[in-house]
Amino acid sequence: MKNFLRLSFLLIAINFISCKKAIENKQRDILIDAITNGEWQVQQYVEGTADVTILFYGYRFQFEEQGAVHAKYGGSAEHGTWTGDVSNYSISSQFPVATDPVKKLNGIWKLTDSYWDYVEAEMNTANGKNILHLRKIP
Repeated sequence: MKNFLRLSFLLIAINFISCKKAIENKQRDILIDAITNGEWQVQQYVEGTADVTILFYGYRFQFEEQGAVHAKYGGSAEHGTWTGDVSNYSISSQFPVATDPVKKLNGIWKLTDSYWDYVEAEMNTANGKNILHLRKIP
């Protein structure tokens, strides 16, 4: 009987872990689909106490499922990478050779709010807190 209970507990634990992993994978798939479906624009960017949103006017961002991100402006583009982390609600972006304003997006952004068509995030820096609001372009 003891062995049966141990086996039952082990099977339940394995099933729980498997279900938890499946849920995490599904959450990640939903996040990736929401991010990679369409283009985004910077609706607001506050650097410390300075609102520098105007610097991003005209930029469009396209995220790809494989981790590439493109900052398009007119006929040119700057290329980088991104990763999403569902477990700690963050997105990391890196544009290694980008210039201002795109290089301001480099770092790990903690998501504070999001939906299918917007993302609000913040990042602590040596100069204070940066706030980023992205909006999906209709």
